[in-house]
Amino acid sequence: MKREPGLSEKSIKVLGHIADGHSYAQIVDGHDGITYHDIFHAAEEALRLNSSPKDYQARLAQIKSRYPRAYEPWTSVDDAELAAMYKAGHRLQAIAERFQRQPSAIRSRLTKLNFPPSNDLP
Repeated sequence: MKREPGLSEKSIKVLGHIADGHSYAQIVDGHDGITYHDIFHAAEEALRLNSSPKDYQARLAQIKSRYPRAYEPWTSVDDAELAAMYKAGHRLQAIAERFQRQPSAIRSRLTKLNFPPSNDLP
């Protein structure tokens, strides 16, 4: 069965916290089960709802022109290399360039891998 377009329940919850003035860190730290990825996903859902399919595809193409691997699944090999680069002290921009992904995706993945908050990146 096809789900009607709209915001997921988690996205509604996340966007509600943002609307209440909470920072991303406050949302992630204060609510079990919400990650930085959930925040970015909620924003993406909201943009998709507020845009025509053509606008959304154009935005996605623009992101992928700069970050070719944006929105692709992470592999275990990627995770291992990301962890090694983080532990070695590589800067966020260098990591983003290596993985061809947005800096926000790097922060989100590091959070998922249980590394310290992303604002600790050099």
